[in-house]
Amino acid sequence: MTKEKMFYICTSGILLAFLIICSQLTIPLPLIPLTLQTLAVGLIATLLPMRYALETIGAYLLLGALGLPVFANFKGGPAVFLSPTGGYLVGFIVYILVTCALLKNRNGLFLIMLANLCGAFLQLLCGSLGLMFLTDVSFLTAFLTGTFPFLVPGLIKVCLVVLIARAVEPNFAKHLAESK
Repeated sequence: MTKEKMFYICTSGILLAFLIICSQLTIPLPLIPLTLQTLAVGLIATLLPMRYALETIGAYLLLGALGLPVFANFKGGPAVFLSPTGGYLVGFIVYILVTCALLKNRNGLFLIMLANLCGAFLQLLCGSLGLMFLTDVSFLTAFLTGTFPFLVPGLIKVCLVVLIARAVEPNFAKHLAESK
């Protein structure tokens, strides 16, 4: 196993633990809680190559599906995917795919911001679509309930992702250069 692969495996594990912790930092709201999950998802998408980012999110979703209490408010089990929060959880995969694809050739602060804004917004739309189908409401109602209230907190979390990523990326680059 190469040092680079070991670095990404360890980093993935640390970011998975961070995601689980962020999932428990919630502000209860009707129907959908406000959490720091997307902060962690944004960091995963920004700091890891797509393969490792998808594996990290996949591990998180699998742990939760198996019943471990890793989702918001210490929930777990397959029923969570059929609850109002299920679409948001599936949306994490979309967030990773979109953000990692846009960041394939990292080109600075603006691109990190843009990629995370796109990923976060599409993840919220996935959550709204899940709400629409599960609660049998119109798309407008689902959007006003499941996306609109989370736009400003989402923007704040994306700004935090950018700040944190820019702070740790030089250390990533240094470590990866040393491992070659």
